Amino acid sequence: MSNLKMEIYTQSTGVQLTLAWDNEEEYQLGKDFLANLGALWFERPSDNAGKPNFVYLKNINQLEALYEFRRFLREKAK
Repeated sequence: MSNLKMEIYTQSTGVQLTLAWDNEEEYQLGKDFLANLGALWFERPSDNAGKPNFVYLKNINQLEALYEFRRFLREKAK
């Protein structure tokens, strides 16, 4: 996988951002974590293969949990 980015949109706040992951393992961990949070995942069609996949979050709590998960991964990597 060459594209290690996710485009995140939080419905309750309108916050939209792009997250870049350091490697494929982190990307997959992040994808699994988001699935467990109940996030909706949208794969890009093959004609948009270079663009990040889209993740839809319902509320700010999901976004904050994602931030905390990323902090955990960074601390673990030290």
